[in-house]
Amino acid sequence: MRKERELEKSENWDFTQSEVKQPVKASRVVVSVAFRRDEFALVSEYAERIGKKTSEFIREAAVQKAGGQGGEPLVYGSGSGGTSWWIEQMPTTTRTSGTRLEEPNKTPAMTY
Repeated sequence: MRKERELEKSENWDFTQSEVKQPVKASRVVVSVAFRRDEFALVSEYAERIGKKTSEFIREAAVQKAGGQGGEPLVYGSGSGGTSWWIEQMPTTTRTSGTRLEEPNKTPAMTY
């Protein structure tokens, strides 16, 4: 620990005999994921359409989902009959959230 603290002080740096070193890659873990053939075709075709390798797409999607950055389709609605737009695919389940009445007999307001 003391050696590390000494190395952090710029007065201890030797600028006359500098060394160039290759960066150290972050460690990785490889996992196996089983897909049905039709599921894999769906995922790999989508990855190809957006210009990514299948493994790259799966990794990014999993990290985004785990980090709360995506995965849930965004739905907008309006009018008494309702108009909806989905980003990506139609969801397999539906949820509503954020609708509340400000006062009785008034139009609902959306909260975000």
